[in-house]
Amino acid sequence: MQASIAQIIALVTWGNAVLKGRVVDEVSFYPSNSTFTFCESVRFCDLGRVGEKSIYAADPIAWFKRLRQEGVSALRMVYRPSQNMEAMHHGLSDRISVAFVGGGGRWLMEAAKPTGYDDWQVRWQVGECGREDQRIWRVTYGRIAVDAPPLQQQRVDAEEMKAQLTETLSKIARFAREHQLQGFEMAFVAAIARLNSPNPLEGFYHADLAPQNFLPEISLQLLAAAQAAWVFGGMGSWNDMAFEGQDEVEYNALSEELYQGLNAAIVVAANSSSQTLP
Repeated sequence: MQASIAQIIALVTWGNAVLKGRVVDEVSFYPSNSTFTFCESVRFCDLGRVGEKSIYAADPIAWFKRLRQEGVSALRMVYRPSQNMEAMHHGLSDRISVAFVGGGGRWLMEAAKPTGYDDWQVRWQVGECGREDQRIWRVTYGRIAVDAPPLQQQRVDAEEMKAQLTETLSKIARFAREHQLQGFEMAFVAAIARLNSPNPLEGFYHADLAPQNFLPEISLQLLAAAQAAWVFGGMGSWNDMAFEGQDEVEYNALSEELYQGLNAAIVVAANSSSQTLP
């Protein structure tokens, strides 16, 4: 899973925990969470006219505190697939462009306030490449809308999402097996196993996407399956293959189904951290 997606998941789940008073030691989240490992800075800005911005919060902890001060009751993760060629990253489909910074569709965070909803969008930029600690990314979340109507997205029950994802993983694992793609088959089979595991995030690099004992088990299973089955990237990834005839048609269809299914599963899982948004 791309670091940018994982970081938004963590901000939403930990943020909701803080807003609900479930996390006392907020400092344990930043900068020690795995999603910040390679970040030089993570700041939050208000975006005004073109070229203008002002600092809203210097880091995630300050952001959580500012959100509470402004009466934010909950955070939600929103995914928007590219709908046309102009919105696509260099003309590539989201499944292909996810290998590049800024590609893969549009991920947003939505903050619910008594006066409306604020929308936050992220930008990752490379800073000092030669740092010994490898913290080269300067991450900025911009508030692109204030007191706006809620963003609309399809609501899917977690159990329904789990069933859909299991079916998709089974189909694409069969395709991988039939084409002797053992490494990918193992990833898809492992994802199915994570969907049924009592400790689904155990052993993952991003095992700290949510505070302990905060999300329902099924949400953790969905997040784990998304990590295990995330095969999309550049050279050498699942995207870096081609077939002929009907095999190519099936490959593309299954790949798109899995990509959209994993994104949907991530949203369902992350947003289970708050049930207060309509």
